[in-house]
Amino acid sequence: MSEKSQQDPNEKTGQKLLVSRRHKSEDTIIRVKDVEFGGTLHVMIAGPCSIESRDQLLTVAAALKNAGVTVLRGGAFKPRSSPYDFQGLGVEGLKIMKEVADETGMVTISEIMSASQIDTLALYVDIFQIGARNMQNFELLKAVGQTGKPVLLKRGLSATLEEFILAAEYILYSGNTQVMLIERGIRTFEKWTRNTLDIAAIPLLKQETHLPVLVDVSHSTGRKDILLPCAKAALAAGADGIMVEVHPNPRVALSDAKQQIDIDEFHTFWNGLQDSGLFVNGGS
Repeated sequence: MSEKSQQDPNEKTGQKLLVSRRHKSEDTIIRVKDVEFGGTLHVMIAGPCSIESRDQLLTVAAALKNAGVTVLRGGAFKPRSSPYDFQGLGVEGLKIMKEVADETGMVTISEIMSASQIDTLALYVDIFQIGARNMQNFELLKAVGQTGKPVLLKRGLSATLEEFILAAEYILYSGNTQVMLIERGIRTFEKWTRNTLDIAAIPLLKQETHLPVLVDVSHSTGRKDILLPCAKAALAAGADGIMVEVHPNPRVALSDAKQQIDIDEFHTFWNGLQDSGLFVNGGS
């Protein structure tokens, strides 16, 4: 393990964690249909913050697939700070996602908020996303750990890396080894960005765990104008993939309107990553 031994979760628990390099030295590679997470290739996950309609999602999905992106994100159940904000279309949104995925041939990911939703989401999506607000929902972590379904675990708003790693451990301990970690920015005093992208978390998580590590540049910055340099920095630091929010018309989006990019902006972003030489597409 690293020089930060005083922070080592293995030492605090007195056990060799299943997520740690001590338990498994080689990288975990997770395959979902034709997409590979981890290893030497990179994955782009893109799509709207919230599924709002079939036309909205299909418009985005078709453009993404045509560009070479094969992993589609979209929220059907939305954990919003205010009860008055759009909460998502629920099961209807999941049905839309399944229809669009079948039509475009894309891998899908959507957020799960409680253990009671497992059977329903499993019918419609390929990967469960556990959002930042549920990172320490231990009953949910244990429940998805019993499914064997791939899980993308987001870092909590104010979670330490030790807490993040131990949250992932709950899933592996419950029997599910198909876990991916995603840095999505942490809450700090800084106001120029929505959150603070913790670039150091990427090499540290790659060093301490064998799990794929991705970065959500939309939530970590909340700004369209710095998505590309932040994505480049994440890849240079060792990230296995990038997540970004894309909407046909962000100005009328029902959630995260300010940070979503439109399709033309996505093409600029995507081409910038391809031209940088940092992104080796493993999604097709």
